[in-house]
Amino acid sequence: MKASKKLFALLLAAMMTTTLAACNSDSSNNSSASTSPAGEESTATADASESSETVSAEPAEVTLPIADGETLTMFASLDPNATIVVTDYNDNTFFQELEKRTGVHIEWQLSSSADVTTNFNLMIASNQLPDLVSGAQNYSDGLDAGIDDGYYLDLTDKVDEYMPHYQAVRKANHDVEIDTMTDSGRIPGIYQIFTETQGPFLGMQVRQDWLDKCGLDTPVTFDDWEEMLTVFKDEMGAYAPLSLTFNGFDNVTGGMAAGFDVKADFQLDETGKVIYGPYSENWKAYVTKMHDWFEKGLIDPDFMTQDSMIVDTTAVITGKTGAWQSMYTMAALYESSSEDPDMNIVPVVAPVQSEEDQLHVRFRDLNLGTCVAISAKSDKWETAMKWMDYLFTDEGSLLASYGIEGDTYTLDESGNPVFTDKILNNPDYSFAQAISNFTLPNGILGCDYDWTRELSAVPEKDVASFDVWGSAGQDYTLPTLSLTKDESVERAGLVTDIQTYAKEKTTQMITGVLDIESEWDTYMSDIASMGIDRAIEITQAAYDRYLQR
Repeated sequence: MKASKKLFALLLAAMMTTTLAACNSDSSNNSSASTSPAGEESTATADASESSETVSAEPAEVTLPIADGETLTMFASLDPNATIVVTDYNDNTFFQELEKRTGVHIEWQLSSSADVTTNFNLMIASNQLPDLVSGAQNYSDGLDAGIDDGYYLDLTDKVDEYMPHYQAVRKANHDVEIDTMTDSGRIPGIYQIFTETQGPFLGMQVRQDWLDKCGLDTPVTFDDWEEMLTVFKDEMGAYAPLSLTFNGFDNVTGGMAAGFDVKADFQLDETGKVIYGPYSENWKAYVTKMHDWFEKGLIDPDFMTQDSMIVDTTAVITGKTGAWQSMYTMAALYESSSEDPDMNIVPVVAPVQSEEDQLHVRFRDLNLGTCVAISAKSDKWETAMKWMDYLFTDEGSLLASYGIEGDTYTLDESGNPVFTDKILNNPDYSFAQAISNFTLPNGILGCDYDWTRELSAVPEKDVASFDVWGSAGQDYTLPTLSLTKDESVERAGLVTDIQTYAKEKTTQMITGVLDIESEWDTYMSDIASMGIDRAIEITQAAYDRYLQR
């Protein structure tokens, strides 16, 4: 069970997917660090590779320390894994070493992860911001508004001089460059940038051992899936052959709806125009298929009560279900927690209507994590920028991702960092807890982050999930858009009610409470009357601006 606890803690770390990056450490107080312009490793996908730019010159070296005992204040969430080990990030080994190298002390304003949104909003309402604000992207009206409203410092005219390493990493990948600026072309903060693109870590999983026992191949089409689910029900005794969650009409991966080219959110259609998935004829086809499966007993009859992006663990480990949506880190946890020694869970792509069809909807690749803003009222912004720029040097990013050489990592024959047993097999802490105690905890600082460090504690067969789920296309999935303050307020006022209505009626149509054929026109008319066309128009305008960045 100790291994299970470690994997469960890793799940928490993976869900936050925000950390740091690589190469060449020196713990002396007067060291220098040079940039890693990210090069080919920053462009892990073909599209990113084609659009990447070459940085012509490396930034000048950083002379440490940056300041002589200066203190910065900072708001951040306390990582749930860190709370088991520390009560203040100044007890964290990484921050202790970072202070030793840079001469900068951080006075923390910490919030529990459960209360971070509330505390963030209270901080904004008080207009008493610390020097640095982690999670700046959570400003309700958008980052441009955060600058215009006087909360965040506009870094656009300052980054070249005070953050040359950040600039080098940003500009090494065109997608990253445009995603780290606003529609107005401003740089609102310092993002965590992944050294290489992270593929989809969320998707569909099935019981491979059940497929083998029943003589079935990996399902591809909806017909294949129906055959598989029927066999799981009849021969394996699955109460819920397919375990959908309420988010399984899901606005993240598309879930079963992906095979009909829709998801429960705004997206693109085949022409490249913005649509709202549940306000389309393809949604009707999806709901019709799910209703058919519900009537045949192939879907969890209690699916509407499951309000999570991943399946209920108990349903998996007790053999209640044979197919579901979850994270790549969870497969090993399910297997180690089950009393069935033959349990073997593998990733699969969502079903398509015909074998020759291609999926266009899935969990979108990630290049960025959290954004840290500097308060517009801070009189220490120069120190803050130089301090954070250090984390985009080889030396600083390696410290953040892997800790201290000889203590938490060593270099292999190829010069790549490898965690020591202090991280991988710590007798006192799980992998995620050790990460949060000895390196930069997830989601705290903007930096050049080697997210692949997470894979150190994941079985090879589960790492394959990235390739399996990544084989589906994401061309109908919108990037993160930036709405103006007025747009944000107006669209939120429309979408909140629309999404609630769409989920309610979708559930009723799947379960048969509403007849799809006789009620569909009313459903579409109701959504239209609630202002969906205006919400689409706002989203389209934001997408058009994104394309012009």
